[in-house]
Amino acid sequence: MNTIKVVVLGALCLAMGVAFAQELTPEEKEAKKAAAHEKMLKATGGLIEIPGQGKIVIVNGQTKIGAEAISERVEALKKVVRVNIESTTCEKCQKGECAEGCIVKAIQLPEGAQAAVFIINNPELPMSLIATEAGWGILNVAGLNEGKEFKTEFNRVAIMTFGGCVSQFKGSPMQTVRGTNDLNKLIGDGFTFDAVQSMMKNLQNVGVTQAKRSTYKKLCQEGTAPAPENEYQKAIFEQVKAEQSEAPSNPIRINPGQKPLKK
Repeated sequence: MNTIKVVVLGALCLAMGVAFAQELTPEEKEAKKAAAHEKMLKATGGLIEIPGQGKIVIVNGQTKIGAEAISERVEALKKVVRVNIESTTCEKCQKGECAEGCIVKAIQLPEGAQAAVFIINNPELPMSLIATEAGWGILNVAGLNEGKEFKTEFNRVAIMTFGGCVSQFKGSPMQTVRGTNDLNKLIGDGFTFDAVQSMMKNLQNVGVTQAKRSTYKKLCQEGTAPAPENEYQKAIFEQVKAEQSEAPSNPIRINPGQKPLKK
């Protein structure tokens, strides 16, 4: 009897597995995806990217580290802090014509920038020179390779320049570093959340704010939505407008989780 039960259960499981294993065709997948997207647009009006204010700039003044490696670090930093980050190149610095001029002796932030990191190649200088109060930091790649050493030191200089400086986590690059040997011994080379919080607090104090995403409906409710650009946003705009015109002028506010008072 037990054997029969096992066989029957096995057959049922096999049949269910075959049913679940049936995949949708590419056309069916596309149609399902399109339907879900349209449902989201009807309900919210879509996601709107709201750029932040201010900017920080990464200035490349060397040729030892490739542009691709620098771009990868800049993109990683963008994802972490979500602020406007621009990249630029100082050709004179790359040619060695002003490595001890505009970069070190008379350093100036790029126009419109609240903070900047300058990347140079000068064997006579240390790996980093930081002036957090002035909003700039220098990353010297003279003794670094393009792999872990550059990646880790870039993150360290960015954190120190933008006001992070310390972290309580062993996985942070903000540990004791006196040279490339120490860089290679570090467990982590990324951005820990406490360093990011410290960076953002400092950047916000000097006028650099994060970009954020919000639904068109929420922006309409807040009164900050741009003009509608499609039929979905027009419908959301009119819906919110009608709801707000019908709402009482002095509504009773109920906090989340709070039960309404009984009459």
